Amino acid sequence: MELQEKIDEVLECIWVKKEDLDDSIAAVKKSCGVLDADAVFSEMEKRKLIKISKDHISFTSKGEGDAKSIIRRNRLAERLLADVLSVGEESIVSAACKFEHILNPEVTESICTLLGHPPTCPHGRAIPQGECCKRAEKGLKPIVMALDQINPGDGGKIAFMAPGTHGRLDRLSALGFVPGSWISVHQKEPSFVVKIGETDIAIDPEIAKEVFVHVPRQEKGKVKKGWFGGGRRHRGS
Repeated sequence: MELQEKIDEVLECIWVKKEDLDDSIAAVKKSCGVLDADAVFSEMEKRKLIKISKDHISFTSKGEGDAKSIIRRNRLAERLLADVLSVGEESIVSAACKFEHILNPEVTESICTLLGHPPTCPHGRAIPQGECCKRAEKGLKPIVMALDQINPGDGGKIAFMAPGTHGRLDRLSALGFVPGSWISVHQKEPSFVVKIGETDIAIDPEIAKEVFVHVPRQEKGKVKKGWFGGGRRHRGS
């Protein structure tokens, strides 16, 4: 592993350990798996990427910016591999690690826009926002969209969910809201109704913002006749 790759690996590990509320040197060393970690830490201090105080590590402004970029590339790559390329869980992490070293800013923003600016990676960790997220560009129609952005009559496969609570996630899963399931928007007013399988489900509009759907562009608007008829109706929470 080259020195820059080791530095990137350590920056990523520090970010993750801070998310876990444990920025101790011991925790970072154990997580990153870099054999000559002390030497890498020393080099990172020289480059003004980190500060070490007793047994804790903190970012400098530059280090935090570099780490944020690495984490963003890695987690967007995971989303791309999982949601679009359907890569298996056992290969996602290693493949994403390779992606994070080759994605430039322009490609990273294009992937983020294509995916619909996902808020989390497949493992539920937050994806740092980029400039494209803040601008909310609409020039390129994403293939993964929040359910509330889909027009009545259109649908796709559930890619992932980002509910506010674990209880809500469990409730939605029980109703059939699971990644890979086909979902269609029946109506948005007066109530938000979707269809999963043969079941109509009324949900809170706020929940529709937390369910993200892979929408096949070539199938947009092509809904089978009678798709919405005769189904059972449930009320989602």
